[in-house]
Amino acid sequence: MTFTNHPPRVRRVPGPRRSGPCRAAARAAAAALLLSACDGGTRFSLVSQGVERRATVDRPAARPAAGPRPLLVVLHAGLLSGASTRGELEPLPAMARRAGVALAFPDAGSLFWNDGSLSRALPRALSAEGDDFGFLDALIASLVADGAADPAAIHIAGVSNGGMMALRYACARADRLASVAVFMATMPLEAERDCRPARPLPVLMVAGTADPVVRWTGEVELLGGFATLQRRMSVPASFGFWRRANRCAGLAPTRPLPRRGRGSEPDVLVHAASGCAGGVQTLLYEVRGGGHRLSAGDDWTLLRLLGRATPDIEPGALLLDFALEPGRVPGLGAGRPHAGPGP
Repeated sequence: MTFTNHPPRVRRVPGPRRSGPCRAAARAAAAALLLSACDGGTRFSLVSQGVERRATVDRPAARPAAGPRPLLVVLHAGLLSGASTRGELEPLPAMARRAGVALAFPDAGSLFWNDGSLSRALPRALSAEGDDFGFLDALIASLVADGAADPAAIHIAGVSNGGMMALRYACARADRLASVAVFMATMPLEAERDCRPARPLPVLMVAGTADPVVRWTGEVELLGGFATLQRRMSVPASFGFWRRANRCAGLAPTRPLPRRGRGSEPDVLVHAASGCAGGVQTLLYEVRGGGHRLSAGDDWTLLRLLGRATPDIEPGALLLDFALEPGRVPGLGAGRPHAGPGP
């Protein structure tokens, strides 16, 4: 796995000045560990295709002879930002620091990622025209070039429209990636023609059966169901696409994740392909009754319109576990196979 393009011009943007405990921590011997928690990560700037682009980056604490670390790139949902997604995935940054994993939360070039599919179906005022694909290439190449990231351990993940962008990137850069994981995202209909991964790739998909935005059946709708923006593959069809791409032989018995919530809250069934080429994991976490929500917790009115989240999944921990050990099924206990129908 090699990155042949020349590293772009990079500029690190200092965060706002802090006072009180954070300033004191920055002067202490443990500043390298504490400063990221105080200022929300390092703002990282680079010039890609003549345009300044930014990301929030978390680097593990330096250790002698540690060398490059695994890198997890997380793409935010439409209308949001890398920094807001980093906050929603807490305590992922602290967990990644302890595990020796670098994190990057890049910002899209506009309100949505230019994934080459949904971006074309958006209204003109929301359309994404920037070269987000080239930006991701440049961001990863820069972090590899300065020794922060191991080029053999690049993982990409995304949420909603960010997940669609991550899937597009995985289609074209499977030879550069170690895994791809997405929440609430499906494959475009044209993927059967256009997506030709260069090699088998560990894949994790998480989707809710009652998602009102990226529906289980494949439609992408405006909040409230006022209009359908695009028809994509259904969640089961998207999972089937990656099972075929990974040359999987079949499906293992479906198993439930251990319950953390009450009986009325959405639960999770794990569908795992079996006999995939190279032994890669190809997984679908079906959140039964789950909506367009990344994590449980806040329940204010607008979030209720997006449906319910499951307390049985900690998204940040799930992403980190899959990146660190893409050969296993994260979060799965020793429960019995579920007798219900799979996708």
